[in-house]
Amino acid sequence: MRSLVGSVLLSTALSASAMAEPRAFSVNDRSGQYLVDVLFPEPPEDPHQLAQAFITVRDSKTLEVLQQLQTPAGNVPVDRNGKVGNWLLGPQSLLYFDDFNFDGRQDLAIRNGNDPDASYKPTFDVYLQDPQKTQWILNPALTNLAKEDSKGMFSFSPLDGILLSQTDRGCCWSRDTHWKMRGDELVLLYSSTEEQIQPTEPGENTSMPGGYTLRTTGELKEGQWHEQSRLEGPEKEDPVILSGTLDAKTPVELWYQAQGAVIIGEVRYVQADNSEPIKLLGIREDVDDDLISLHEYAGDGAQTGTWRISRENVEPYFFTGTWTSDAKGDDNQRAVLLHDEERELEADKIDDVDADQRSGHYRMRQDALGHDADLDLKILPDRDANGKEVAEFTVITKDSVTEHHIVPMDTDNLIIVREPQASEKNGPYHIQLVKGFAVIGYNAVPDSQDGLAGVYLKLR
Repeated sequence: MRSLVGSVLLSTALSASAMAEPRAFSVNDRSGQYLVDVLFPEPPEDPHQLAQAFITVRDSKTLEVLQQLQTPAGNVPVDRNGKVGNWLLGPQSLLYFDDFNFDGRQDLAIRNGNDPDASYKPTFDVYLQDPQKTQWILNPALTNLAKEDSKGMFSFSPLDGILLSQTDRGCCWSRDTHWKMRGDELVLLYSSTEEQIQPTEPGENTSMPGGYTLRTTGELKEGQWHEQSRLEGPEKEDPVILSGTLDAKTPVELWYQAQGAVIIGEVRYVQADNSEPIKLLGIREDVDDDLISLHEYAGDGAQTGTWRISRENVEPYFFTGTWTSDAKGDDNQRAVLLHDEERELEADKIDDVDADQRSGHYRMRQDALGHDADLDLKILPDRDANGKEVAEFTVITKDSVTEHHIVPMDTDNLIIVREPQASEKNGPYHIQLVKGFAVIGYNAVPDSQDGLAGVYLKLR
């Protein structure tokens, strides 16, 4: 709502510099029906501190006193120099007039302090205008709703008579809710909760990778509350598109995109006889988020080279690092110098895996730990009793260790093998599907690694 600072009149009888003396302010509400006098008997020396305030609401035409209210902790609407600021009237100010219950009358919210757990967030008492007389009655339901909102005051949509509130808890949990007033009570119509699921801690009976969100939605239908949850992800960051050189002479073009814990990409050696892009894939390490490690993969699934790059923190913000050969007996290493490139990236390169492209044969050949393994994956046509897709897969390592499971999929790109289905020596693990790859990972290092974990290139 547009602030009505221009209508604020500072009492001329009081000196602006005498902060210890009482301070008085007057303001008209937005409708022009009411004149409100505010008195701070003992204003603080620091105007950012809150103080007790007495509020008198008058009829703007007759100046008749309609009601007197007070707050134990209101904000003084002046700056450090004693000048009147814009914190007297409005959604985050001392006074907020509006029609909160959509009955055509002006209601009133009065600031009553700060949230004890978040000092930057104001709290309010919310009063509804009595339909029988021009006075205001404290409404506990709306006061609690304002307290829950992360901004300190809920918002609303007058066209459909809905109150909207958003609650955030730190970085990783938020909820949007829609409410409707019925009499003096609130009725919940809709809610949507997002919770970022943290990677599984070692010792748990599952193996959740990073970057996934649990979304829970609820809706009131025909008097009944219906709620459902689903896992979504992985969260995708904006792609980084680069070009530059190896050893200041070999031109290359490279891009990558973080998709949760997995980073996909491609590199193209511009002057090579076969200038087709080479697939890249890396695993994000929590140890150093600034360092990006991407492995090149040949057509048979073998690693051919590793890019380790990081962005400099001074202009022109080059990406520097090294490229290292992964071929046995080859210690070739080259210096990398890349810069941001303004070019378009084909959308299908970073799209989710097409549903009909997930089943097939995947291969891992001689990764950094010397693992070889083959993965055959099939998404079955029928769903389980909970409506989830079902995956059947077999992993066979070079040591003839075989894992075969039929498990429901957590999302259309994530399979988790939990205890007790996971073998005792391997423990829980997950298979994350991205464009052209399947990545098998553990929530903790298993007691006996039989070479299941790693990056599998899709061959067919």
